[in-house]
Amino acid sequence: MLTYSTRARGGVAHALKLAEHLATRGVDVTLHSLAREDDDRSLQGYYRDVGIPYEIHPFEWHEDVMVRLERMIDAYVTVLPRDADIYHAQDCVGGTALHRMKTAGQLRAPVFRTVHHIDDFAEPKLFEFEKVAVRHADHRFVVSSFWKDALEREHGLESGIAYNGIDLAEFSALPERRSEGRTVLFVGGFEPRKGLEHLILAMEQIHRTMPDAKLRVVAKSGFRGIDTEEWFRLLADRARVGHAVEFLQSIDQDELLQCYSDSDVVVLPSRNEGWGLSLMEAMACGKPTVATKVGGIPELVRDGVDGVLVDPGDTAGLAEAIAGLLRNDDMRSRMGAAGRERVAGFSWAETARTTLEAYRAAL
Repeated sequence: MLTYSTRARGGVAHALKLAEHLATRGVDVTLHSLAREDDDRSLQGYYRDVGIPYEIHPFEWHEDVMVRLERMIDAYVTVLPRDADIYHAQDCVGGTALHRMKTAGQLRAPVFRTVHHIDDFAEPKLFEFEKVAVRHADHRFVVSSFWKDALEREHGLESGIAYNGIDLAEFSALPERRSEGRTVLFVGGFEPRKGLEHLILAMEQIHRTMPDAKLRVVAKSGFRGIDTEEWFRLLADRARVGHAVEFLQSIDQDELLQCYSDSDVVVLPSRNEGWGLSLMEAMACGKPTVATKVGGIPELVRDGVDGVLVDPGDTAGLAEAIAGLLRNDDMRSRMGAAGRERVAGFSWAETARTTLEAYRAAL
């Protein structure tokens, strides 16, 4: 099982959980990941304890994204074992490495790829690279019906659905709330597709009537590495809400649970989203959500039941939805309870079963 990072990203979380649940079904799984050679924390392990064997391979970072991409691919091609029965990549880096190895006659085994989303990158070369990487896999999974239809409609590719799961037990005993006042939480990344700037601008509108409201942002830079905390700090200052926005980056699972406990509403204002793992986690914690009508999100969040859905980029609508929930304790409680019941239907055990069936069919 291959994933490009050890950090708390959606694809990484999916890889870890899927691999662990495959192992409980008797599959001998080894997880392979990449980390910058100058990032000691990432080289030492994942953002949480992992219950299966793993190997973390260093690569030399480069500011040019395409050069960096090639170095990551080369790192994998150099070290990956050639004798596995199945190879499963969670992103375009691992998928491309496996394709090159197979083309060179170094692999004969089936290659699977989970497509979490196809990012409409600002760099045309990177966008084209991602599209090509999706085509190279022997077999594909997606994480929502939306992306299954999109792959078939836009790329002529077949895929099976392997939803993200959730372990409710991990979110059943939240720590005691420490936050005072109304708190909005964002868990995601700084990359453009997450739409964090819309949330910051929405907070400007919310502050006009709720000056005590605050936003907590749990995020790190995306693959491009150029979308940074400083940019969003500047935006928050210009919107006159800098004092009410807190940024957190490398936090562990216990700290993340504390963030969920402290929140009143969890918001994901994405432009493009495969599924929305942070929304699942929020719902498992009994928190109402506000999100956009993109990708697989409407398959997860039922508008008016578990949360509120708005159009992407609609800052005014986003502000109105958040403010409405912050003002209404009963609505937050009702939607939070409905959300927890909703995500109980998505289990990693079922995702592992679906995946293993596809492995067996391929073999």
